[in-house]
Amino acid sequence: MEFHTSGSTGMPKRIVHRKTVLESSAKRTLDYFSLKPGDSAALILPAEFIGGSMMLVRALIGGLTLHLLPPKLAVNEIPNVDFLPCTPAQFKAALQNDVLSDFNGAILLGGAPVGDIEPVVGINLYVGYGMTETASHVALRPLSEKVYSAVDGVEFTTREGALVIDAPHLGVKELQTNDLVRLIDAHSFEFIGRLDDVINSGGLKIHPAVLESHFHSNGCGVCISSIADEVYGEAVVIVVEGEVSESRVKKLLKDVPRNQQPKFILSADRLPFLESGKLDRNVVRRLIQESQHRLSPL
Repeated sequence: MEFHTSGSTGMPKRIVHRKTVLESSAKRTLDYFSLKPGDSAALILPAEFIGGSMMLVRALIGGLTLHLLPPKLAVNEIPNVDFLPCTPAQFKAALQNDVLSDFNGAILLGGAPVGDIEPVVGINLYVGYGMTETASHVALRPLSEKVYSAVDGVEFTTREGALVIDAPHLGVKELQTNDLVRLIDAHSFEFIGRLDDVINSGGLKIHPAVLESHFHSNGCGVCISSIADEVYGEAVVIVVEGEVSESRVKKLLKDVPRNQQPKFILSADRLPFLESGKLDRNVVRRLIQESQHRLSPL
């Protein structure tokens, strides 16, 4: 079966998986969440991406009752099912629209950073780590924890700080990722950030995801990017969404080391996202280039 990566940091790539690989991935998810025939799940993700496709495979393999809903950001209703995969943006919209008030199953967040999402009483929230190349997640963690644990049959190593995945049941051997992690052991790690997002400013490597999580945890929608600079090589730019004021940004930056703080700020009506729910960093970089006259020094 053919899939394509989301293209959040570059051109989408074509990935082909054997059906046996999809089946192996599905069985491990079913086991992890103790899902059995007759249990229920809902599909609100686009089926053309790996996350949505794998929910269909899990339902077929596991004998689940699957509720099909339109794959849009603001879902009008969500049935009280045993298992619901969704993007962080969909989950936040569901909370705002009060369609999860009676939900007591497990929700798996994936496809994008969880940002400022916090645990919700009565809902079992999990975060998955995976990619199209691994046929969905190869590691999971409860939202309240930082450490990802491998699903059965997966082992991790690192190469120059980047995560390397071995998963024989998925046909994956020494898959080099672009994710910088703190490896705890062969079956667990803590995610730090994307290596291909790293900003080299004056010789200092800055990881956008680390800075972004600081703002997200304080309720601010931001994207950390950069612009070419004659002195530093790259100057860090913080792009803020909506009504986030410059004074609020400066207040939050007091907790950030001086040498990692953005040099410029740019306001945008909305941050650009891909269909998969990930920030479209390519569009953000283009926006900065085209809006240099609107950059304000910090």
